[in-house]
Amino acid sequence: MIKQLHIDKKAHPFGYYAFYVTPQQSEVINHSCRGDFYTMFYVRSGEVVLQIDINKIKIKKGECAFIGINQVFKIESPTTFEVLVLRFEESFYCRHETDINFINSCYFFDNLKKLYKFKLDNATQISIEQHYKNLAEQCTQPYNEIEYMIAHNSIERLLLYCHEKAHSNTPESLNQVTNPDNELAHNYRQLIKEHFKKQKQLKFYTEKLNTSVKKLTDACKNIYGQSPKKLITEQTILEAKRLLLHSPKNIKEIAFELNFEEPSNFIRFFSKAVNMSPKEYREYSTQKNNLLP
Repeated sequence: MIKQLHIDKKAHPFGYYAFYVTPQQSEVINHSCRGDFYTMFYVRSGEVVLQIDINKIKIKKGECAFIGINQVFKIESPTTFEVLVLRFEESFYCRHETDINFINSCYFFDNLKKLYKFKLDNATQISIEQHYKNLAEQCTQPYNEIEYMIAHNSIERLLLYCHEKAHSNTPESLNQVTNPDNELAHNYRQLIKEHFKKQKQLKFYTEKLNTSVKKLTDACKNIYGQSPKKLITEQTILEAKRLLLHSPKNIKEIAFELNFEEPSNFIRFFSKAVNMSPKEYREYSTQKNNLLP
């Protein structure tokens, strides 16, 4: 089963949680989980094998990686390691429109992309450890506005640096933050994540966004290079793959969870998109993910 994780607001009133993890302390070793928060983590020593959704990758000492909201993740076959983990809620980070646009434009929090990681230089590793230390000490303190601003500033600095590094070889993507189509396209993506199980028709989304199909199509193709309908399909397929790989639910149960009236409709939909049936995909992905990367 997929375990749902939350940040305990009584224990962490700011809406973020910074902590250290070793193999003996981890709640996600060999357990599939998903959280209603963003996650950034840095491997301080050793290495971990991390699976996010359908992708598996080895994260080594000095590397950091990211997990978006509601992505399914787990650590498999761990060696000795120490990892610095930072979790934060959307409500903690998004104070205004600029914050929303930035977090939505981050490549490494896009759950339709493959797992993203990169190596940090030595000076940055020292800086990140200091930020984590300060955030870990602060996150359990009683809430006040000044401490919130300090914590937000620290996390924003970490994300801005990582965002710059992530796009250092593709500078044209940085322009998306100020692209006029950015807000519409990202608002649409957010609505899809909230409603895709029950709503697969564009009319629902264009009415919610008070826009036309043409404007939405132009924005999505400009920002994502795909049509609005294709983005709904990709989100549905991603969730289907998560459930096939990480849950014991049978294909009929998965079809109903994704709001298909008949399992046969789901099987045709999945097979057309993936070029294999749900049963074939489950067998293939299970076998593939039993192997280390």
